[in-house]
Amino acid sequence: MPAKRRIKARKQPLQQRSRETVAVILEAAARVLEARGLEGYNTNAVAERGGISVGSVYQYFPNKDALTLALIGRFEQALLEKVQDAVATSEGKSLTASLNLVIRAQLEVHAERAGLNRILETEEDRLRPASAEPAAASELKQLVAVLLARHRREIGRPVDDDAIEDLIVISRAMVDHALQKDLSRPAAGRRVLRAIEGYLHGPVRDA
Repeated sequence: MPAKRRIKARKQPLQQRSRETVAVILEAAARVLEARGLEGYNTNAVAERGGISVGSVYQYFPNKDALTLALIGRFEQALLEKVQDAVATSEGKSLTASLNLVIRAQLEVHAERAGLNRILETEEDRLRPASAEPAAASELKQLVAVLLARHRREIGRPVDDDAIEDLIVISRAMVDHALQKDLSRPAAGRRVLRAIEGYLHGPVRDA
């Protein structure tokens, strides 16, 4: 059996200069993907776009797949930070208002670089095993759990791990669909909210 291809970063940048170099590499990779798509995406193109040597790229990333996973991680971190702000802001508000804040945060992050994010969504399915849950995904579940716990009495189903995961899957799928259909943010927000509230207030049937 052939050896599994290495797709993790070679090392984590610890010094400020190293972090800046990695930031340049990742932004260059993002811009190559946006401009050329997967067909024109390779480490040489990234190095050229970033104005650095390809050796500098390989110092941190062994191949373009490792770069792509780092971009996915960067996106997930940005999403997590936006949702953190939304959940913090939602304290004391109604369930509907709280959900709206979280949905808007999702739409804002996804729409910021929609073309790039669509590519990353596709590549995530290919590159990341289903069993490998990133830290940001675990933290996102915790945030959703906090939000739902505040409104437990308003929700028509048990607030358990299944409900939390279902809610994230529903909102993510609908946000992706809204961007693919080029819906306006208000229209997309209404549709996502309707789906989520329908799930939370819907009848619970035994399997």
